[in-house]
Amino acid sequence: MTERFCIIVPHFNHLAELQSYLPALLACGLPVLVVDDGSDPAVREALRRLLARHESVELVLREDNGGKGAAIVSGIRAALERGFTHGIGMDADGQHDVGDVARMRRAAEAHPGSIISGLPQFGPDIPRARLYGRMITNGLARLESGGATLRDIMCGFRCYPLALVAEVCDGYRVRYRMDFDPEILVRASWRGVPVRYIETRVRYPANGVSHYRMFRDNADMTLMHLRLIGGALLRAPGWMARRITGTAPSSSTSGGERGRRS
Repeated sequence: MTERFCIIVPHFNHLAELQSYLPALLACGLPVLVVDDGSDPAVREALRRLLARHESVELVLREDNGGKGAAIVSGIRAALERGFTHGIGMDADGQHDVGDVARMRRAAEAHPGSIISGLPQFGPDIPRARLYGRMITNGLARLESGGATLRDIMCGFRCYPLALVAEVCDGYRVRYRMDFDPEILVRASWRGVPVRYIETRVRYPANGVSHYRMFRDNADMTLMHLRLIGGALLRAPGWMARRITGTAPSSSTSGGERGRRS
């Protein structure tokens, strides 16, 4: 089967950033689905006018703000309906390097059944609190996935095999706010979906607008880890048995049982 790629951009009140970022996105030469996640009415109308100038860009509307994960999943389902096989997720604020889209696409073409994720290479602009938070989250993810090699689970620059990821979302109670990015990789590992990485530069614009809510989103992340640890404990006997018999997943894949919920 020939792979068909698109770019999926979740958007919530990031009009100025997206407007600056859009020419670089268009230069990638791929169709773009911008998923507006319930932006303010004035922002949404301006977004309509902006995107109407470009034939390769389609606006997908969500009436209510459901969070970044909800926007990505809406984009995944919309892309499937339009016949795409793979969607490359990129944030609307210009944080991700569009120069790496071609490399990510080539990696996905070589491994069409894998999730290809960016492995962030940070500069001095990353806030220290975010850097240390990532280190803790990534360490927990390795435990939650049974030791599978999940090198980074926070980077939103990813290429998803759409049908496989939709299956993961349907098979588990995946949360759809800021906890979506880490959770989907752990749960995909439980379903045996390999996760592969390419290095990519991630920047934090000096005047960037973040929708991360310190109390609520940190609470959501804590609850997510508790759920995933519970799921990992249920799967631990199977993981141990595979290690004893020498059938544990390799370093480039993340294995697990299909169909088990938690």
